[in-house]
Amino acid sequence: MLFSEWIDDRGLTRAKAAKLLGVTPTAVTHWYWGTHRPTAEITARIYELSGGKVTVNDLHRGFQMARNAQ
Repeated sequence: MLFSEWIDDRGLTRAKAAKLLGVTPTAVTHWYWGTHRPTAEITARIYELSGGKVTVNDLHRGFQMARNAQ
């Protein structure tokens, strides 16, 4: 599941997701749109918070999709 799908499915705002992850809303926006990738530490937090639904492969896929869309 893409990070953006998880946020949308949970009904989270980017600000609320940022608070859960201990990062800025700007960082979440970058990951949401796939323009940046989170660190390994944040990737592990995302995996844990999503109950394993958002994997490192999903985060990479979102990044690749954003790059291909340019």
